[in-house]
Amino acid sequence: MKELTIRLKDETYDQLKELTELENLINRHRDINRGDNYRMEDFVVGSVIDKLEQISHFKQINPFIENTHYPVIQNRFKEIATQKGMYIKDIAAQLGMKAPNISKIFNNASQPRLELFIKIWIVLGCPPLHQCLYLEED
Repeated sequence: MKELTIRLKDETYDQLKELTELENLINRHRDINRGDNYRMEDFVVGSVIDKLEQISHFKQINPFIENTHYPVIQNRFKEIATQKGMYIKDIAAQLGMKAPNISKIFNNASQPRLELFIKIWIVLGCPPLHQCLYLEED
């Protein structure tokens, strides 16, 4: 195991210390017999591991990594709209667009720019983003 020494601003150190004490207090409140105490180092390591797990999902589509295949980001707008009983023509009308253009997006023939993605997402009722997107092997 490797060891790393980090330097923190006093304010950051104090916030980390307060967070650690709060978490230990919450854990003891949940289970009065609990004897373990988190250390500040545990929170730093946990935060780094959490961030590494978050970004590992994007390794597959990172354009700077040599891959023999590239997964494609697809949307699930069509399924979400169907579940909500919404029709493409009505969604297109709300967005001030033509139904065939929305249909192409809903059928993953094309993907919307971020601005249009957000507008569609709002019209669909702001479902959790992880339900709106998925990776498909190319």
